[in-house]
Amino acid sequence: MSGCMKTHKFLKEHALGKNELPKTKAERLNWVIHAETNEEMRRRYDLWAHHYDEDVGSYEDYLVPVEATKVAERVLSKDALIVDAGAGTGLVGQTLKDAEFQRLIAVDYSDGMLEIARQKNVYQELHQCDLSGPTDFENGSVDCVITCGTTSQMPCGSLREFARIVRPGGHVIFAVVPDAWIEFGYAEMFEELRAAGRISVQSRGEPFQMLPTTEPEFFCEIWVMNVQ
Repeated sequence: MSGCMKTHKFLKEHALGKNELPKTKAERLNWVIHAETNEEMRRRYDLWAHHYDEDVGSYEDYLVPVEATKVAERVLSKDALIVDAGAGTGLVGQTLKDAEFQRLIAVDYSDGMLEIARQKNVYQELHQCDLSGPTDFENGSVDCVITCGTTSQMPCGSLREFARIVRPGGHVIFAVVPDAWIEFGYAEMFEELRAAGRISVQSRGEPFQMLPTTEPEFFCEIWVMNVQ
């Protein structure tokens, strides 16, 4: 399918579904998080894409991109090749670029979110794919995967794919919501990979309120994992 045809198809589907989009940002967030399947979550993110930045894009309210980028500055060189997994509209990519990281690749399941990210011109490449299974990235082909806002929304099998595509000695920088880390299977998946000698925790940051003004009960920790 040509790019023009794909764009037309997406716009048509977006127009048909726009009336089901909840009216407030709290309702939209809840609606997306509680999608019953990955495919339904992708569809809802497509519909939410044009509202996403105004809903969670204030860096005074959504602190995760800035905090994750601070960690990246401590553990990565500025020429590191970084995959932003669950890139969404590019909030993390923008903060990384502002910090002078230049080699950025966006990956997301939602075409609609990636279309907004593409307009920001912060990524060298953008890929629509499901990271919970094998992707087209070669083994050990990137220096780091960074992922934010994904603990309850990206299948835990993604962690296995991160360990495959990051080179030995590279890192996974993961913004972890501790309760969701356990509930959605990441703790079990991490232990499997750790026992196999494929990944370990280098550091685990102090909890902070990821959405202090709108969702003050949500806490996040920035973990740095070493890939072996």
